[in-house]
Amino acid sequence: MIKINALEEVKGNSKKVVEEEFENLANELKEKYNAKIKYVDDDIEENDNLKFYTKIGEFEINFDNFKDYIDFCLKYGADIEVIRPEKLKLKADEINEVLAFVISAFKSFVDTYKIGFNVYLKDKKDVDIEEYKKGRYDEEDIIDFEEDGFIRVKAVFEGVGKNEEEVIKNLLISLEREDIIINKIITKNFNENNDTFNGLIAVDLLCKPFEMFEIAYKYLPVALSIQRDEIELSLADIQDIGNELSGAMFELSHAVIMRK
Repeated sequence: MIKINALEEVKGNSKKVVEEEFENLANELKEKYNAKIKYVDDDIEENDNLKFYTKIGEFEINFDNFKDYIDFCLKYGADIEVIRPEKLKLKADEINEVLAFVISAFKSFVDTYKIGFNVYLKDKKDVDIEEYKKGRYDEEDIIDFEEDGFIRVKAVFEGVGKNEEEVIKNLLISLEREDIIINKIITKNFNENNDTFNGLIAVDLLCKPFEMFEIAYKYLPVALSIQRDEIELSLADIQDIGNELSGAMFELSHAVIMRK
């Protein structure tokens, strides 16, 4: 079971509306999650003769499983403090199901509102693509990475570009960093004439738990799965992943509101 304290905020220029919205939110959390209110605080901000009313509440919520916790993070965008457990072991099928759930949630949002995250491209550098195609590390190297807390992951990405080399380089440059180690890539180009690339890039990589979820929501891979029987998340992992996903979905939702 996962126990959290979730900080929820309702803000507006009408005190009555803020009160009503907060009450509706509190009732919804009580009904859906049997949430308990730990405290409620009111605040008034004045800016250019305008008053903004804020109501903040802290809720104690328990979840039976990791997927329900992640679902809450995506739906409510709360600031989260995880109380327990200190460690959480998840079977491969559990974590793979949650990763697929995260990808689906963000992909649905992007398809609906045409807003997503831009993947940052660092300064281009020389990349030996053939080295990545052969595989950069042997099994002993991979075991060493895993002992350092890395998780072996298989991911499949869609790629479109003027040629295979450009698509691969852009993916490698944007994806690889200190906590994401790319071992091997395999490509499939659906353009028979090969003058442009429109296909799939399968990547064998190693990463930390937080980065695994970052890849899921930022890159929206076709598939993403861990390559071991189970993984263990620390309390910090659970909290960081939850807050990251909450913040990411809130950011996209806010972008939609600002665009209207």
